[in-house]
Amino acid sequence: MDRKPLLIFPRPTHQSKTSKPPGRGNNHFPAKDEQITRLDEKITELDRVLNNEAAYLSANPNSLVAEMILVLEIAGDINNFFSAVSKTPEMEFLGEYQSEIDPDNDFYLVDKRGNPKSSKLDTRLFLTMTNQQGLRELQRYWVEFKKAKDVQDFERGTTKFRTIFEQLKDIRPYSIQDRLKDTGLEEYLDEMRQLHSDNVRFEIELAFKNNSEKDERAYSEVVQLIQANGGEVIAGSRIYLVEINYHAFIANAPLACFENLSDSTNISFLKSHQILFFRPVGQSIIRFSEEVQILNRGLTLPAIQVEGEPVVALFDGLPLENHVLLNGRLSIDDPEDFTRNYLAETRVHGTSMACLILNGDLSHSSPELLNRPIYVRPIMRPQINSFGAGESLPDDILPVDLIHRAVVRMFEGENGQPPAAPNVKIINFSIGDPFRPFQTNISTWAKLIDWLSYKYNVLFIVSAGNKVENVELDLPEADFNNTAPEVIQQHMLNKIIDGNFDRKILTPAESINSITIGSSHHDLSIQGNFPNRRNLFVSSQLPSPVSRMGFGYNKSIKPDILMPGGIKLYRKAPVQPDRSKTLLNLEVFPSLPHPPGNLVALPGSSGINDYTGYSCGTSNATALTTHLAARLYEMLIELNNELEEGNRIDEKYFTVILKSLLVHGASWGEAQNILEGIIRNLPGVAANTVKKNLFPYIGYGCVDSEKILYCTDHRVTLIGFGELTKADGQNAHLYSFPLPPSIASKTIEKKLAISLAWFTPLNFRTSKYRKAHLFFDTLEGNGHLSLKRLAFDFKAAQKGTLQHDILTGNLADAFIDGSVLNIKVNCREDASGLSKHEAISYGLAVTLEVQENVETIIYEEIQTRLQQRIRPRI
Repeated sequence: MDRKPLLIFPRPTHQSKTSKPPGRGNNHFPAKDEQITRLDEKITELDRVLNNEAAYLSANPNSLVAEMILVLEIAGDINNFFSAVSKTPEMEFLGEYQSEIDPDNDFYLVDKRGNPKSSKLDTRLFLTMTNQQGLRELQRYWVEFKKAKDVQDFERGTTKFRTIFEQLKDIRPYSIQDRLKDTGLEEYLDEMRQLHSDNVRFEIELAFKNNSEKDERAYSEVVQLIQANGGEVIAGSRIYLVEINYHAFIANAPLACFENLSDSTNISFLKSHQILFFRPVGQSIIRFSEEVQILNRGLTLPAIQVEGEPVVALFDGLPLENHVLLNGRLSIDDPEDFTRNYLAETRVHGTSMACLILNGDLSHSSPELLNRPIYVRPIMRPQINSFGAGESLPDDILPVDLIHRAVVRMFEGENGQPPAAPNVKIINFSIGDPFRPFQTNISTWAKLIDWLSYKYNVLFIVSAGNKVENVELDLPEADFNNTAPEVIQQHMLNKIIDGNFDRKILTPAESINSITIGSSHHDLSIQGNFPNRRNLFVSSQLPSPVSRMGFGYNKSIKPDILMPGGIKLYRKAPVQPDRSKTLLNLEVFPSLPHPPGNLVALPGSSGINDYTGYSCGTSNATALTTHLAARLYEMLIELNNELEEGNRIDEKYFTVILKSLLVHGASWGEAQNILEGIIRNLPGVAANTVKKNLFPYIGYGCVDSEKILYCTDHRVTLIGFGELTKADGQNAHLYSFPLPPSIASKTIEKKLAISLAWFTPLNFRTSKYRKAHLFFDTLEGNGHLSLKRLAFDFKAAQKGTLQHDILTGNLADAFIDGSVLNIKVNCREDASGLSKHEAISYGLAVTLEVQENVETIIYEEIQTRLQQRIRPRI
């Protein structure tokens, strides 16, 4: 099969965007008089709460004016409530958070006929900082709301308070439990108790007021409260990052302070209304065995000439720099001097990640080696406690601070130094917070990554995270050994799907500008016949049993794709507590001398630098995705070298093109039928939502890298790129894909794949979050090719910053030479605040493929017709 280069679309024509129909409301709210009856006493009662706060603070002459964080919980959604708060004296908008509630007699969803539905309602929690004057203003709005609508007198810009009161489910002060919700702190405290710790370090995120004087006073007040309870602030840990509305620091306090986490506690800092959240710090990312492992030695690779500047960065643990498979290929930058205490044998995670990025899976018969060095910024360090040894993030630097400084150092420089790695296009981030499975609201980590992606035009490739646990199948133990593999696979999938709530992706995998990687149950190793080890999956296109599940933020598709993260095996437990079931123990060794798994470089004791072993997980899948992205980058460089100057791709588009290409080779394959057979029978899953409900498990599916690196006679990929704004006439591009005349009127299998990627600016004050929504129109009913969508859900695929679609057909379509498929890329404002002049860069990939056992050669036909349409790009 001849490999041919990808082709470039001619410059698109400007169009006006396709209008999207407005969303249809289906929420039922109480009548106005019912709302007044429900809420009048609660709103009056807020005076007493604030007066109590004032009395408490009056004992401290250095304290602030009495304030409280007020929670307004509404059913449904209200756009841009923050603008109404900004018009209210002495009231500050702190944030908007998502939640959901069960229906009741007052609040519920209705169907098309107006009948109540039993499904949960989406809610919004608006947080405002309010003092006595701000509370009086709120109560004044409430008095106006109680009047007849025609005599209400809301001041200009504050009428959204009327809508708030119409949809208001609850209004209350912020509580200690609010400060702990979905943070993982309680689980972290339990772990510290098991370690018999006297003190505990933790993050405090303060309410961000966007006023340096007020924020400074709030910080001082909380520090005093911490000290009054026997705690202290970790020096140098404070971060004040205006760009993402984040103000936080690390504190150290007696573990006994956290014995009572109710509002009745007498620990003053727990109840401070200057604090938004408490979170763990120094999370353990990976643990490794302290037992001596007999690993493989002696593997060598062909010699290569290392040259060029790094385009890939690895944020991870410190690799073993002189490992024979890495030597001379790493550019390590360690301003924190983590290296000083990083013993060679503890450099497990960074060594294996660097190896997979540079070499791919070492089991490959002909590995594709990268000849550029990669930039390595260590952000973990060794950790030893009574749970064992491992590598963790530091507990004296907040992760957001560490990552922010690392990226700024790369692109802008630090302390008067020049940029450390200004040409980096891809950052590998195979790290997640084990205490923070993503539930509903986007984390500060993810916000940071999204903002950095957009600001520096860099693609973060993030791991979905692993769920390492034993499993008990609903299969009698006596029958297990004689049960067909397909039946065991079905039982295992049932168990995973039943427990999907406990398998959510780990923060920051929900970030919307990044690409999030899950692990497929596949690798390139040659497996031996080892007794008692069982592979529970037959299909290699299913997610690994350790790979975590989505959705992402605002129901965006996460993980985006699956890459081979190794086959995980199980052993039947020697003791079976319930003979009507089968208990299976997961092999949890981070690395083994025997397959299966991805073959990677591993550290050894001092002086040994050639160990290899097999490992599995989403970290591996992420590193292999980065390896593929680096190969795609070199492909784009080669493609540019072959193009005339006026038609070359500006490198500022490389990252979004890479992002679109990485997903472009993804498909559900046989996993679709396997999973659909289970999901369609789940309670509450309607027939028209089955495809949507596959996304959390497999994203857009497994990636066939060969389909995105080159074309063939029967498969042609075109790349498009450009910038759009939301301004009329500048908010859509129309691309024309020439149809090959040789397939006209022939009964032939055809497949069309379209992928669109971009980075969006962000609005941190609204839960919509994503300012720029780009999308392409459906190619069903295109007028030339009869195509149908057998996989994916077209609407669900438009939730994030990646849209991917595959259409297929086999009819004898009639069209004339010169016919084209028109692909329209649109840009619209989603969250408010997108300027008319803000240009959003995007990458587009479109592939037409026909069956290979026909004589038709479509590549040359399409290439010829493209050349006839080429216009130099400006």
